[in-house]
Amino acid sequence: MREYEVLYIVRADLDDEKVQDAVKRVNTLIERSGGSVERTNLWGKRKLAYEVKHQKEGSYVLQDFQFDPNRVPELEAALKITEEVLRHLIVRKPEKAAPATVVPPPPAEVVLEPIAVESESVSEPVVSANREES
Repeated sequence: MREYEVLYIVRADLDDEKVQDAVKRVNTLIERSGGSVERTNLWGKRKLAYEVKHQKEGSYVLQDFQFDPNRVPELEAALKITEEVLRHLIVRKPEKAAPATVVPPPPAEVVLEPIAVESESVSEPVVSANREES
């Protein structure tokens, strides 16, 4: 069993009870196929970017569930023929990564190199001003 999420759009011309019935129908599809619904999130009515089946709005529903990967095509086929669902998208959630062990950074390398010091003294000629006394 893997974790999946499905986002689907239910027709907006249905009242809240009918939307709840559509959500229950999708839950039943998942459970009859051997999956289990973990969370359901109703996003409410939203305007669609373009018309889908002559609908300009739809009620969005996001569900997290666990499901057998081999049964996903069956669920997609069932969602395609469900009249209340305009569009759907099933996505496999990423596997939870094992807790990373903290590895200390390697010690900094100390490189002892002789420092080249130039001890050339720069001598400037001293100009003495000789005054002639008058």
